[in-house]
Amino acid sequence: MKIRYLGFLAVIALAVVWWQPLNLNQTEVTVPGNASAREIARSLCEQRVVRNVDEFLLWLRIMGQERYLKAGTYKLHRYKNPLYVIDRLTAGGRSEVLVTIPEGSTIHETARVLADHGLVDYDRFTGLCRDRSFIAGCAVRASSLEGYLFPDTYSFSGMQQEESIITTMVQNFWRRAANLGLENSDSLPQIMILASIVEKEAKLEDERPVIARVFVNRLRAKRPLESCATIFYAMKTEETFTPNHRLTDRDLRIDSPYNTYLHLGLPPGPICSPGESSIRAAMAPADVDYLYFVAKGDGRHYFSRTFQEHVAAKDRYQ
Repeated sequence: MKIRYLGFLAVIALAVVWWQPLNLNQTEVTVPGNASAREIARSLCEQRVVRNVDEFLLWLRIMGQERYLKAGTYKLHRYKNPLYVIDRLTAGGRSEVLVTIPEGSTIHETARVLADHGLVDYDRFTGLCRDRSFIAGCAVRASSLEGYLFPDTYSFSGMQQEESIITTMVQNFWRRAANLGLENSDSLPQIMILASIVEKEAKLEDERPVIARVFVNRLRAKRPLESCATIFYAMKTEETFTPNHRLTDRDLRIDSPYNTYLHLGLPPGPICSPGESSIRAAMAPADVDYLYFVAKGDGRHYFSRTFQEHVAAKDRYQ
């Protein structure tokens, strides 16, 4: 009788543990919006939230919840029973924060947007983007992540750390680079520098390849790029810089490796994060022989082959 009673208690205890196991270590699980039930189950199993993929899928079918798992980020205890997990995933996780990083944003501008959304600490974010060991972990061969935080619309949770957010943006860059055939290209650093200058100089889509070619022609002729965008980038650390600052002759003599009026060749790194169209333009510039361009004031540029023509265009449009 006593053995039977103990056996009964053991069965009850096992049932209780199965229904609501001990709260073991929590883990953060993100369910993407386009994932299938099996993909979600596999991810939960890999992260040890559930014990078995097929068991979880079976309970999903029994409860008729296969189509009602909601995207989001969840804090879940490991080895919970399927019914508990299904209840959490159908109720919805933490609300995500949608944030758009515009094309042409610098590290500091990106950090400011994210900080304004309450997602990052500004100083920690910018510090990580210049931390050489962290950069190496992102597989970027550069002294900073300038240019590699791909501009896009992202969905982040308030629980994500700066490392996670930066990694997501850099991984997005590597996916785009792979699609463009650039992932393993030795010329990737140079293309990204040129693309970043094009991003800042060009306002219209059809002019990007033309502006890219102007800079390539100047590089081949061993002439300074003379890009005002690189001067603005160098000046953004100066207290005198304001968004509406008009360049002066003194500005063009600023002591910086990014001053392409003084130094031949490309600057040492990108000056912003270019969008895909600017990267494509840097990869395949237009077939033109222009050496100069000047803004016309309406978003377009006037392109010239000779210095005399360029001076006349400056007199006309500026």
